[in-house]
Amino acid sequence: MEGQRWLPLEANPEVTNQFLRQLGLHPNWQFVDVYGMDPELLSMVPRPVCAVLLLFPITEKYEVFRTEEEEKIKSQGQDVTSSVYFMKQTISNACGTIGLIHAIANNKDKMHFESGSTLKKFLEESVSMSPEERARYLENYDAIRVTHETSAHEGQTESSSPSSSQPHSSHSRTKASSLCHQASLPWVKRSHVGPAKATSPCLRLRRWRPFLRLPSLGLHSVAPSIDEKVDLHFIALVHVDGHLYELDGRKPFPINHGETSDETLLEDAIEVCKKFMERDPDELRFNAIALSAA
Repeated sequence: MEGQRWLPLEANPEVTNQFLRQLGLHPNWQFVDVYGMDPELLSMVPRPVCAVLLLFPITEKYEVFRTEEEEKIKSQGQDVTSSVYFMKQTISNACGTIGLIHAIANNKDKMHFESGSTLKKFLEESVSMSPEERARYLENYDAIRVTHETSAHEGQTESSSPSSSQPHSSHSRTKASSLCHQASLPWVKRSHVGPAKATSPCLRLRRWRPFLRLPSLGLHSVAPSIDEKVDLHFIALVHVDGHLYELDGRKPFPINHGETSDETLLEDAIEVCKKFMERDPDELRFNAIALSAA
């Protein structure tokens, strides 16, 4: 993707909530970690939930699937309500901010905005635009860009011993909940990238901390370069007019994943997350956060 490039935003509720507060969103809804996909751990997430953000690795397997999915939908069609707010991504590393915009825009009636809110102004001014026009509008919307950069710098990467090794994951630099992708793989030892070992029959998530490596210096708490290649991506899962939509600015249109409701959104969204994991069974870099009533 050519053109503008922003610093990656961290998949961390503390960072995303602070970012939204700076954009003028009242904290009556806040992002929280999703610690697991079994009913017991999902019950820990405050309800109601109005959106889920998934962070996942862009791999060769995923890109093949994405192409096939697009061709299938173009051939067979799908129902997408005009009420869905969707925008394309034309700025590199802006998927975190676009995911947040998707989450808030499609739940605007539930949100409380502070007087003079930058985000409310952006949503009101872009409501009648096409997805492509919204993308171009964001490119020139300095108030959101500056806030994004501030939040990206505020995310703190914690250091580890030089002997440990972590996957390169610039989008979620700390305090992100790692999704274990099979029921037999509940807890993953994060000191390496490789096959995980089963220790319990239930499906759980575990907090993990990716780091950036400096040659010959081990692992250090440094922010990524703005030009650094990032292979992780955010999408939003939202409920609009009785259906669950996947909103990904890299795709040409929203993806309708079937019926849902305010009461079942979290469970239905997690089922979609599971499909992402099943397509890449050797990958461990999955994280989810939920937008919940505070």
